[in-house]
Amino acid sequence: MSSLRWHPVLFTSLVVVMGLCLPAMATVEDLEQLPPAVDNCLVCHVEGMSGLNPFGEDFLANSRIWDATLDDLDSDGDGCVNGVELGDANGDGENDSGVGDLSNPGVAGDCEPATVDRRTWGDLKALFDSK
Repeated sequence: MSSLRWHPVLFTSLVVVMGLCLPAMATVEDLEQLPPAVDNCLVCHVEGMSGLNPFGEDFLANSRIWDATLDDLDSDGDGCVNGVELGDANGDGENDSGVGDLSNPGVAGDCEPATVDRRTWGDLKALFDSK
């Protein structure tokens, strides 16, 4: 009785196929951690979903939690902090009043830096949200 021997190409192919069949690491719960206006996987992932963009890497490094720490970062280096790009300038998990078009904090050049800094915007937001 001979033993079954695995051919290296067959074994490698099997490992690749199994890897493609695994569920995605991101979950609905991850998306729900971000401000409510965010509803797109490409906020964290690159086109084709083959990896994470800079914001996705920062989100993962921040234990998949949206908070003031992640809000204050400019993950993509375009001059807009993540909170401004996602419509939550103070990182409290609530959309800013009148949130319109969002930009992607993982794609540089997707946002024009605001003339009002993040702290001032957070103060203004608090004034209107308290009424």
